[in-house]
Amino acid sequence: MSEKDKETTKSHHPLRSLTIVLIWIFALYVAVTIIRSSETTETTPSRPSEFQSVKNNGVCKSPECILLAHQLNNWRDVSVDPCQNFYKAVCGKYNEDTLVDGHRLMKKTKIVEQLLKEFLEQPSTTTSKSEKAMKTFYKICQRAKTQNETEYYQQREMFSRFADMISNYSSLGRLNLGLFMIPSNYRDVFIGRDLLFSKEELEEVKQMYLNDNKTLIDFPTFEEDFKNMETFNDELEQFEEQWDLSSFTKLSDLQAHLPSLDFERILKNLFNSKHKDEVWETIRQRLLVPKLPFFFNETYNLETILQTTSKRVLANYFGAYFRFLMEEDNRDKPDGNVDCAKKVIEKLPLASLRVFARNHFDKENLRLASDMVEDIRQSFVEIIQQSTWLSQKTKMAAIRKIEHMQKLVGYPNDLEVPGALDSYFDTLNLSEGMSYLAAEVELDRFHTEQVMNFHASLLSIKPDKMYVETNAYYMPELNKLTINVALLDEPFFDSTYPKYAKVASIGEVIGHEIGHGFDPYGRLMDENGGYKDWWTPEDSAEYDRRAQCLIDQYTGYDDPDYGRNVGVEGGCNYALLHIFQLNGSITIGEMAADLLGINVSWKTYKKVDFSSEPSIFGFEDEKPDKLFFHMTALTWCRARDSTPLATKQRMLHPTSSFRVNGVFSNMKEFAEAFNCPVGSPMNPVKKCELF
Repeated sequence: MSEKDKETTKSHHPLRSLTIVLIWIFALYVAVTIIRSSETTETTPSRPSEFQSVKNNGVCKSPECILLAHQLNNWRDVSVDPCQNFYKAVCGKYNEDTLVDGHRLMKKTKIVEQLLKEFLEQPSTTTSKSEKAMKTFYKICQRAKTQNETEYYQQREMFSRFADMISNYSSLGRLNLGLFMIPSNYRDVFIGRDLLFSKEELEEVKQMYLNDNKTLIDFPTFEEDFKNMETFNDELEQFEEQWDLSSFTKLSDLQAHLPSLDFERILKNLFNSKHKDEVWETIRQRLLVPKLPFFFNETYNLETILQTTSKRVLANYFGAYFRFLMEEDNRDKPDGNVDCAKKVIEKLPLASLRVFARNHFDKENLRLASDMVEDIRQSFVEIIQQSTWLSQKTKMAAIRKIEHMQKLVGYPNDLEVPGALDSYFDTLNLSEGMSYLAAEVELDRFHTEQVMNFHASLLSIKPDKMYVETNAYYMPELNKLTINVALLDEPFFDSTYPKYAKVASIGEVIGHEIGHGFDPYGRLMDENGGYKDWWTPEDSAEYDRRAQCLIDQYTGYDDPDYGRNVGVEGGCNYALLHIFQLNGSITIGEMAADLLGINVSWKTYKKVDFSSEPSIFGFEDEKPDKLFFHMTALTWCRARDSTPLATKQRMLHPTSSFRVNGVFSNMKEFAEAFNCPVGSPMNPVKKCELF
């Protein structure tokens, strides 16, 4: 090689080497990219929810999603192993984010009350009759908190016939009418025996009259009158005060056995004056009268007592009784600690519901939630169909009950019609000049009138403050599921949530309420709400065995606030000692519904197509199955439970900790999602299952 060639080689060699290196690096990059792409294609599962993160379609950035993300992140305690205590892992720092004593649902109820209070205190020129009534009563209540109102409601007219007195009292909307009472549930109206004076109450009435009329009383006559009243009360007390709900008769039968009372006249006073006859025709067909000896005993009953008692004694007795009841109402006068907004909700619940729904609620949520109920209903049917131990006969009856279950999501559609609710307020007479007691009497009368409108099918929803709470309900006598508006609002549910978040947030609650139709009590009623044993004896026995597993699990649960059941066993010379901390026999209905609820929610969740759903901010890399349990557990977050143990032992609901740790530990899917070792608290060897 010449010197020239050598110089040329020296000058070009570094550039050529660099080029070759760059080509190799690029080739290697392409090869690795192709290999990775191939591996991703080959290993991508057919069900991405099991292996992939929920980040397929961006991040949900609505204010409602941001709030959900805040709660998921800020309430958890990352120092806690989810396999040891999942409730604390999710809710360990909830106490830093609330002033409300109770679980998360109660916090939302407080917010609803606060929003309604804000509405009540704002000046407005509303033309709505229902809204005007709310604001008027609120002003009366606020005024009574600062003024010394001592008004007693007194019967202005005295009647020689006690029946007139009862009729007059019923015109106030009163359902306790001395000789009988008129309670109602969501399906039926009853006529049963009223609970009359106790001896202590009679003595209190005596002192009340003495204090009021000391200078006018003829003492010998007064003492004789009260002695006669006591004798009459003793006669009435000879009959047991129990309700026999196994045998009923019609109102016409009661009227025949008790001609001293004109039931049609008395009951019509409870009805809306515009629709009195229409309501009467419906109500009288639906009235149920239990066949109590008090009414129907052949030789000695209420009618024989009335016929042998003087009119003076009867008039004195019932005049005193009704005044006593009104006096009790007067004691309920609000003081400085009474929340008048709560009083408005209590007395005018449907008007309050309307205000919240109109001003603070996304009505799109109603449609979405209604669709979800149907998805969860179908999942429940599938769980019944897939049961390995239920007989075909029991399965068919259970599915029929699920399919016939009614639902009320939020409120009936007819209340959306402008003026629909206001049309029922024509008979309410409130004015700001009224005393608090007079306003309460008028509102109680109006409430009774509305209840009767509901039973006569004129009003599509019963006036009950429960509809304003953040909750859901199952009514076994109607086989009906109800989901309240406040539960269908953020932070539990929102139209902007990804579908998986909607299911995980309230799916268990919906499944829980459907599950009440199949808890140890609800399972004894059929698709029409009637008591009927539709289980085979073998299925019934197996169900009870499986329910006992939950009872034992809760009774032995080591609760962070209450501890565990302590048992000390001795020899033959020592008694067996058990100190029961928690009572699974009382809470079994709620625990069974919880277990059914989480299973049916999980089944619905697994049907969601995650590929088109956005992720939750801060949880883009979270595995979906973990996120499901995390979001579901949020519902039961609460500050430390300060309920006394003696009270807790009588409560139907288990502790919030158990509603997460106890219930979730029975699911193998939870253990798989968090890789919990067998034998750890959240993956016990023995698990409880129902269907």
